[in-house]
Amino acid sequence: MRKGTGKLIAASPSVCADVLYAGGFNAPDEVLYFETGREKGLILSQLEYARGREEARKTVRVWSRETFLEDDQEDRSDRAVLLNLSRRFGVTEWSVPASFPLLTADFLRSNGVGVTAAGGEFFPKRLVKTAAELREIAKAEAVTEESMRYARDLIRQARVNSRGFLMLGGRVFTCDMLRSEIEGFLKSRGYTASQTITSCGRAASQPHNLGSGPLMAGEPIVCDIFPRSDRSGYWGDMTRTFCKGKASAIVRKAFAAVVKGSETALSMIRSGVCAAEVHLAAAETMAAAGFPTGRNAEGIPCGFIHGLGHGLGLEIHEGPRVSPLNRKALVKGNVVSVEPGLYDPAWGGIRLEDIVAVTENGCRNFNTMEKELELP
Repeated sequence: MRKGTGKLIAASPSVCADVLYAGGFNAPDEVLYFETGREKGLILSQLEYARGREEARKTVRVWSRETFLEDDQEDRSDRAVLLNLSRRFGVTEWSVPASFPLLTADFLRSNGVGVTAAGGEFFPKRLVKTAAELREIAKAEAVTEESMRYARDLIRQARVNSRGFLMLGGRVFTCDMLRSEIEGFLKSRGYTASQTITSCGRAASQPHNLGSGPLMAGEPIVCDIFPRSDRSGYWGDMTRTFCKGKASAIVRKAFAAVVKGSETALSMIRSGVCAAEVHLAAAETMAAAGFPTGRNAEGIPCGFIHGLGHGLGLEIHEGPRVSPLNRKALVKGNVVSVEPGLYDPAWGGIRLEDIVAVTENGCRNFNTMEKELELP
């Protein structure tokens, strides 16, 4: 880092992965994090100062925001704190994330302090997980898988009425009820899930359709669960597709193709492999099984219509991407999802997702749950 320059973040650690990663301190309110020379610091309000001193990384010095304000200073806003911080440490140019507040940037610039948005990853080291991070992700994924088994068992327990609706506890079992059960299960274990996908039938042909209405026998039910640890901030992510009773021939065929696509991708992932090539191999496998990607007569996208995977850690979607757009090689320590899927509004959707850590000669799959379609 050149003399007179530094890194600066103004955000809540609960929503900004960069400040949580760098400071190691989780809080609902905005904090200030900076690096300049050998100094790494968190500037906290009186509300969080004591807790921050106990919980922040040992390599990060915790400051009270009052340290950077004069007793008689009229402007006591964060922007005044940052201007005084800049002057104290002799910083004339800050590198900030793209999400840095515009008004604060304009204020600093008007007072002679440069602010430049960093291109690419603000902390590139976030792409390669440490042993401690892998342990947190493993814990998150284990809880996620536990909730998926719970969801599967609820579908198994359900009965089918004369209209083909699933019934549980004497009531029609709906997509919303299944979502609520999953999210309540996770909350009791210290994880928060929101927007959990529990879509059934044709709605499942839209990958991010949350699902609504009755769960139907003989139709694919896509369960995509992605909770965040309330303490560590690390995410889990997992998808399985179930069918209560016997699935149609086309759904069974699509499911087998997605399983094959998953197996193809998992067999390829290792340090040094091109991310785009993994995606393309999975896509070609599913196309060869009779499911090319394109559009139907109404112009609706069908087939494998999204990337194979994304990075996972302190964000649910982070680098590296496993898609045709990423020609870079995966490296040891990357954690990515492997989630091939097939979609068609004529019959619904199938998606299967595991989370893996890239190793030197392969990958470590955090998931052990089988990929099964038809449930009795």
